[in-house]
Amino acid sequence: MAYNLSDIHLATLPNGMRLLGVEYDRAPWLSLTFMAKRGAETDPPDKPGVADWAAEMFTLGTARRAQLQLAEDIESRGAALNARGGWDATLVSLEGLAEDYTELMATLAEVVRTPGFPTDEFPLLKERRRAELVHQQDDPREMANVHYLRLFFGDSPYGHAVPGELKSLDQINLADLQDFYRREFTPATSTLVVVGMAAFARVKEEAARLWGDWQVQGAASPPYVAAPASLCAPGIYLLDRPDLTQSEIRVGHLGLPRAHADYFSLKLANYILGEGGFSSRLMARIRSDLGFTYGIRSSFSFRRAPGPFIVSTFTPAENTAQVVKEIRAVITEVQQNGVTAQELEEAQSYYVGHFPLGLETSRGLARQLLSIDLYDLGTDYLKGYCDQIRKVTLNAAAAAARDHLQPDNLVTLVMGPAARCADALRDLGPVKILNEI
Repeated sequence: MAYNLSDIHLATLPNGMRLLGVEYDRAPWLSLTFMAKRGAETDPPDKPGVADWAAEMFTLGTARRAQLQLAEDIESRGAALNARGGWDATLVSLEGLAEDYTELMATLAEVVRTPGFPTDEFPLLKERRRAELVHQQDDPREMANVHYLRLFFGDSPYGHAVPGELKSLDQINLADLQDFYRREFTPATSTLVVVGMAAFARVKEEAARLWGDWQVQGAASPPYVAAPASLCAPGIYLLDRPDLTQSEIRVGHLGLPRAHADYFSLKLANYILGEGGFSSRLMARIRSDLGFTYGIRSSFSFRRAPGPFIVSTFTPAENTAQVVKEIRAVITEVQQNGVTAQELEEAQSYYVGHFPLGLETSRGLARQLLSIDLYDLGTDYLKGYCDQIRKVTLNAAAAAARDHLQPDNLVTLVMGPAARCADALRDLGPVKILNEI
């Protein structure tokens, strides 16, 4: 290979907290990330957003320092504190100069172990979220994504938007965020990732000093790993939006968990289907050949439990039915006939060629380590990644497409003006018209 990968160091504290580190010496910088391996999938069904809101509260003060003091102390060192909830995990990260290593580690431990959950900050947080969600209502693409998850997954753990939803915003209170923290932040389900100019021996020493005595009562929620017991029935669903001139289209079915053995084969097949930009089949057919859209892509969300496979696009309302029909046709072609040798070679070349770019910075390396730990990929994963991509054969890619694409089991959501597209959609099959989801 034309680049060298540093060793990934691994250790476990006596309380069960894991440490991962890479000694990265290209810049005098450090990236420290605490990961609790529970996230938005643990949100109460009627309170989407709890995990992500709780994450933001970590940045708003600790038991010792108010929000303003914490922010000033961090910014005075040129550092940056961020936190967010996601699927399967909640992350709190702190980046700064390597010379401030001791202070950065101590600050991150303070933020995570002794969050303030200040009562005066919560109403402000809620109003920020309200403003963001109100603004989101004017973005058809974002709203189509939110509605599709709700339609497809219903009340199952992946069936809502991570930041929350406007209709249930007032259900959330400060106690919900505190309960999430007390329940899901435990040493046994947490990992500290440190990438940068810091010897791993020193990382272990500081981690033992700052985190070694961390103990909690009880255990975190069981990890969410199983497919939902029930999903939306396949078919066409039309969310009537008379004010729109374009239709937002989402077409999909249940995908695979990250741990599935066909991950690499399906990753390549999907690149060819719809994730490869202008080289993908969907883009070639629906944009280049037919001129029905400016953009279309397909994606598998590989998570701890099976996430969604979704094709996303938009088109003038009068083209809606034709686009839905063509999406089905392209998925069917790839599912039944596989891909070509040239397509596979180009997909492999893309992933192998772009792989080093994700390792150029301490933040990029940290992102890789978090995924490795969250999904138990093994500390040799990065060194074997390109080989895993290269060894996918044409038959393996075809088998993955055949086994995991489901053109006869698609849930299609159209968000657009029913008066202009419903009749044509009915030529493809029964259409259920919705006013809300």
